[in-house]
Amino acid sequence: MKKVMTTNWHAARILRTTMGLAALIYGILKHDNLMILAGGFLLFMGVTNTGCGASGCGIPTRQTNRSEKSIGETTFEEVKS
Repeated sequence: MKKVMTTNWHAARILRTTMGLAALIYGILKHDNLMILAGGFLLFMGVTNTGCGASGCGIPTRQTNRSEKSIGETTFEEVKS
């Protein structure tokens, strides 16, 4: 967990963390439970780098050999009608 929190910081993650912290502080000062919940959620996503942010939600690409992708030699037969 310490490694996740200390590595891979980028602009979107910093933005999520600061917006979450600002929303959390605002919610606490104004006694707004919904803002506290939203701020806590954003802060959690920013600190742990989870969720579907700029680079947090991606489908891993599968590495394949080029020979598997090619369909091989194709033969055609001419049909006359």
